[in-house]
Amino acid sequence: MDYVRFGSSGLEVSRLCLGCMDFAERLDEKQSARVLDAALEAGVNFLDTADAYGRGHNEEVLGRLLQGRRDNVVIATKFWVKMERGKRNRGGCSRIHIVRAVEDSLRRLQTDRIDLYMLHHPDPDTPAEETLSTLDTLVRQGKVLYWGVSNHYAWQMAHYLGLCSLHNWEPMISIECRYNIFDRVIENETLHFCQRFDIATMIYGPLDRGILTAKYRRGEPAPEGSFLAKFKRGQAKLTDDLFDARDGLQAIADKHGILLNQLAVAWLLAKPGVSSIIMGGSKPEHFEQLFGCCDIELDADDIAAIDRLSEAWRYRPYANQAKVEGARLALNRW
Repeated sequence: MDYVRFGSSGLEVSRLCLGCMDFAERLDEKQSARVLDAALEAGVNFLDTADAYGRGHNEEVLGRLLQGRRDNVVIATKFWVKMERGKRNRGGCSRIHIVRAVEDSLRRLQTDRIDLYMLHHPDPDTPAEETLSTLDTLVRQGKVLYWGVSNHYAWQMAHYLGLCSLHNWEPMISIECRYNIFDRVIENETLHFCQRFDIATMIYGPLDRGILTAKYRRGEPAPEGSFLAKFKRGQAKLTDDLFDARDGLQAIADKHGILLNQLAVAWLLAKPGVSSIIMGGSKPEHFEQLFGCCDIELDADDIAAIDRLSEAWRYRPYANQAKVEGARLALNRW
């Protein structure tokens, strides 16, 4: 396993991060324990979850599985999602929600601090100053060690960095965002911004919901139980152009004697500005195939060939972020 300094912080994390979203959802607790044990044995020290996953149940399972080894890992979790439907002030990035959300996550995870606490999405109804001053207070209290964002635009991160500098608040150190061979839009601005300001990147969706595996085949319906079998709208991406490009990728993978999903992760690890790749899956073997990806070396010609095959997927709408407004301004703060 390779490790990297996480953005501008002194934190050191594994290049592969274990995505725990499916713990106790598509994976039962015994399978979740098997996945966690295998990841830790492979050298993974970075775990990603969120209060939204299973409405808190995911954090509870992870908290139980980490008993006795909490200090061996870096836990990242998120807030923003409305946790109790029908109740006011139970979502977003307001102070009243964050203070309650962090206490709930600490209790569920059975820990005294959250290593990395992230805004799951922007909140256009809350001033950025309110959110950032609250996070700064949590860092000073020791309940949160570092904070970051997920699914934000580069200009929204620039807004946060400027306010933190102006008020001497603890700055953000990372972004969690979607990036893969068939979704390269963050190369246009986000990656450049993160490199310029030393912001770490946590990459999710590296296999594009299984498209960068052999799961989906040209001219055949999505397999029963797969993500795209349930998400019909996503099937529109399975075009002849995509399968033509994927055939080219498969040829590169075959040349190296590796699987297509391993090639997809190795390509990301070779990209400048990428800190850690979040591994996910509905079966333990989905994770186990990826643990050795740090040892795969792609040469410059391979990377250039993959870039050419996937160039059409660089200029697409930013994935998983419909909120383009950003945080509200607090005009009474200067």
